Amino acid sequence: MLLSGTLGAQQFGGFPPATRWQQINTDTARIIFTAPAAPQAQRVASILHRLAATPSGLGPSLQKINVVLHGNTTLANGYVGLAPWRSEFYLIPGANIFDFGNLPWHEQLAIHEYRHVQQYNNMNRGLSRASGVLLGQEGRALANALSVPDWFFEGDAVYAETVLTPGGRGRMPYFFNGFNALWKGGRNYSWMKLRNGSYKDFVPNHYPLGYLLVNYGYQKYGADFWGKVVRDASAFKGLFYPFQKAVQRHSGVSFKQFRTEALASYRHEVSRRRDELNDRTVVTNFYFPQAIGTDSMLYLKDSYRSIPAFYLRTPAGERRIALSSISNEEWLNYRNGTVAYTAYSTHPRWSLVNYSDIVLLDVATGREHRITRKQKYFTPSLSPFDSTLVAVNINDSLQSELHLLSREGKLLLRRQTPARAFFIHPQFVDRKTIVLAIRHANAKVTLNTFDTETLKFTQLLPPTNAVIGFFYPAGDKVYFTASLNGTDDLYEISLATRAVNRLTTGGVGHYFPSVRDSVLTWSQFSTMGFRMTHAALDSLPRIEVPIGQWGLEQEPFAVAGADSAVQILDAPVEARPVTRYKGATGLVNPHSWRPYYQDPEFTFSVYSDNVLNTLSGELFYRYNQNEDAHGAGINLAYGGLFPVLTAGAEHTFERTVRLPNRTFTLSSTDLRLGYYVPLNFSQGKTLKSLRFGSDVVVNQTRPTGATKLFYQGFSATYLSHTVSWAQQLPQARQHIYPRLGYFISGNYRHRLDEPGYQFLASSSLYLPGIMRNHSLVLSGSFQQVDTNNVLFSNRFANSRGYTDFFNSRMWRYSGNYHFPILNPDRGLANIVYLLRVRGNLFYDMSRFYSDDKTRTVDLRSAGGELYLDTKWWNSYPVTLTFRYSYLIDARRVGNVNQHVFEFLFPVNLIPR
Repeated sequence: MLLSGTLGAQQFGGFPPATRWQQINTDTARIIFTAPAAPQAQRVASILHRLAATPSGLGPSLQKINVVLHGNTTLANGYVGLAPWRSEFYLIPGANIFDFGNLPWHEQLAIHEYRHVQQYNNMNRGLSRASGVLLGQEGRALANALSVPDWFFEGDAVYAETVLTPGGRGRMPYFFNGFNALWKGGRNYSWMKLRNGSYKDFVPNHYPLGYLLVNYGYQKYGADFWGKVVRDASAFKGLFYPFQKAVQRHSGVSFKQFRTEALASYRHEVSRRRDELNDRTVVTNFYFPQAIGTDSMLYLKDSYRSIPAFYLRTPAGERRIALSSISNEEWLNYRNGTVAYTAYSTHPRWSLVNYSDIVLLDVATGREHRITRKQKYFTPSLSPFDSTLVAVNINDSLQSELHLLSREGKLLLRRQTPARAFFIHPQFVDRKTIVLAIRHANAKVTLNTFDTETLKFTQLLPPTNAVIGFFYPAGDKVYFTASLNGTDDLYEISLATRAVNRLTTGGVGHYFPSVRDSVLTWSQFSTMGFRMTHAALDSLPRIEVPIGQWGLEQEPFAVAGADSAVQILDAPVEARPVTRYKGATGLVNPHSWRPYYQDPEFTFSVYSDNVLNTLSGELFYRYNQNEDAHGAGINLAYGGLFPVLTAGAEHTFERTVRLPNRTFTLSSTDLRLGYYVPLNFSQGKTLKSLRFGSDVVVNQTRPTGATKLFYQGFSATYLSHTVSWAQQLPQARQHIYPRLGYFISGNYRHRLDEPGYQFLASSSLYLPGIMRNHSLVLSGSFQQVDTNNVLFSNRFANSRGYTDFFNSRMWRYSGNYHFPILNPDRGLANIVYLLRVRGNLFYDMSRFYSDDKTRTVDLRSAGGELYLDTKWWNSYPVTLTFRYSYLIDARRVGNVNQHVFEFLFPVNLIPR
């Protein structure tokens, strides 16, 4: 009911109908793209062909894949999936070069995602293959997920991008910050905690965990080790724990010993000092801390219990200036009382068209002004001397440009990079000089200055594979972060002499430097997040870095097989034929089929989705055992137009309806045609969504057999209109509900052929509780029906604990107070893991009216709910609920027992 703040993988009907698609269609892959992405499409096709021809170690199986390239979304992402079999690349990279690395983003996506293609191709074996035969691609996807853990999928893909290129996240210190921080802090978490995460402690996700284990496996047991493991595991050799048994079979040690030895093999690289674990403060991140006065510190901060906001710290304490607008990047640049950063917005209808615009925030007043509209800007930086700023822009041709703008957003100057290059973190040194890095097409980076008058670049450092960024000019020196030494350390370069010194040693990672009054301020990564650090410049060691050392980069950990690996990026770009890809191609694409039982009905459905995700369909057979009735039908949704068009039809061949004095046999046909419009207005501080639509439903019921002698049947036609609106703040990790938000919805259904209607409205209001992670939720609902012609089923939820009733008018209000109780972070046998226990105290009040509205009955209840937020098999989140309801008005409905206990278990564990 609330708009999610997380990007889903596949977006239904996410692009305008005017989009003109092209394709490069080969025996290995079909690359689907729009004209601006043609260079990237040719490069991706060349890389995929080179990968397909290079032994992967996972096996030789090859199945053609459809790859869709999207160039209008600023949310860097990519995925490969079954049901249907396809891949999508979101081509605009993220701005944090330390997170994304030096590889051209579309090339990194090609290598990483095609490794997933190779994984799926070689895991279609044994029981996984049988699941695919029985249930289609959904079945195979489920079997693969049950047999092979997600850490292997992602860890092996990161290994591929690392071993096959000079870059990749396996060569980047930022990628390992989490584990290095844990090891340095002596926080030796259990395996299940590493797998499932925590609401209270920082835990690295499955990407670095998977890479460390996969890299170790290749290093110790050979290039074919994981291929043998996943082939056995996906075939379910050893029905229970097939992956662990496969590791033991091919390594000769138990999986527990394997993972223990694997992680221990990296720890010699870091300190074994064990810190006292008394620090139980909330995980908090301080981004771009900088002194803006003799006693004032400005920074962007978020935590596990608070969403991003700008703060000012003075001797009087910390003051929040303003919440940050929703953004794709953690970024702050400050000059002369103004903060510049970027804010996210999206096209209301097309989810794959979104923007990143520049916002200026007045520190004194907290007021904001968005100076650009519907652009793709990143890392804006203000000039300290006049009313201009510089930012990186991604143009319509997906090229990186350097833009000089006025504070009103007027474009004053633009400069493009060479082909496939990318500008990184530009900053003003003086009125006419900008310092920045350029990531080149060969994945090397140079440090440069740019003269805004002569429009010339001057290279300060030779090309390097090290990651460089977060520049801060101060006088004739520039401070920045670089990964040259195998750790993200702080460096200082003199613009006059080009002499470079390393300023930090030890620690995990050092970022966001700033200087004021000869004091260096930065954020250092730890188990508690990015923590603010200060040091006098003259107290820091200055380790000279000779110019030639920039070609001798160190890696955090050795990459298994790197010396003999094929360098995929050396593949020449071949000009493959380009043809039109019609939007109607493969509209009908059956991929999965599934039986489903919910008493008293058995259903068997076949699902279809096309590669562009504009048409979704379901063909089903249904049997009702109570009525001994067989039926069949179809449901369709087409998202290629502004309104999503929906249609459905179902015919029940013969129902047996048994009444106390007579039995009927009937056939019925239901037809449905409608539309809905999903709109997303998210921008600024809140997520906002509007959805409205209408359906016309026609039902014809006819007697069969002997029933024709005494029953004529009937037909009914009705319209159903729905509308909903949601607005909320984003949620921090520990928030149960948003700190502020609301949701309202309404549905009106009415007959066209004769009187009869139903109106249902509901709403919820989300407010902060007493403590930061507590939530007060107030909700209400109202339903009114025409009791002279009851056609529509009851959808009103009564006060908790009571049986549902169906009256002419009903309304309800509820108060809920949600609060966390504890975070156990405990599991059992890699089956179930308990992340959080939380509670809710509630009060419900429902009022029911008689048909003539002259009499009412109130039904009240109060009680509590206990929620267990769990994960099963280290993958699937499931919330279990225990509820106690005290029925205040139990006697009014004939209940003797006022105490009702319920256990609620979710039924959608395998959602579509």
